[in-house]
Amino acid sequence: MIKIAYRNEIGIINHLPVEVVNVVSEITTILDDNYGEERNANDYGGYILVVENEDDVSKLNDEIGIDITTAIPEYVDLIRCSNGGEYTNSLILCNNDFGISLIIPLSLTAKNLLDYMEE
Repeated sequence: MIKIAYRNEIGIINHLPVEVVNVVSEITTILDDNYGEERNANDYGGYILVVENEDDVSKLNDEIGIDITTAIPEYVDLIRCSNGGEYTNSLILCNNDFGISLIIPLSLTAKNLLDYMEE
């Protein structure tokens, strides 16, 4: 699992499809612009978690405390990639000034989250 909180960390996901990188870049830009580049992302604004495999899915609950089988997202968007891959971007708000965006391959996204995806 890759944690990204700031725009200047985008380089660590260059191995992912450009469409995923673009979404993460947009989110980090919003976080940096609204909450500051010097913020403590664990306390203010939030961050992005890029889930890459099934082990990462289980770590969400164990290490982060997010159970994606019961989480109620603010929204879930589909990211269609030119290489044929598909990901979801789910925003989980923890309070009014802290959220976690989950970027997950569609095949690993919990049905609960898929139910919130707009078509």
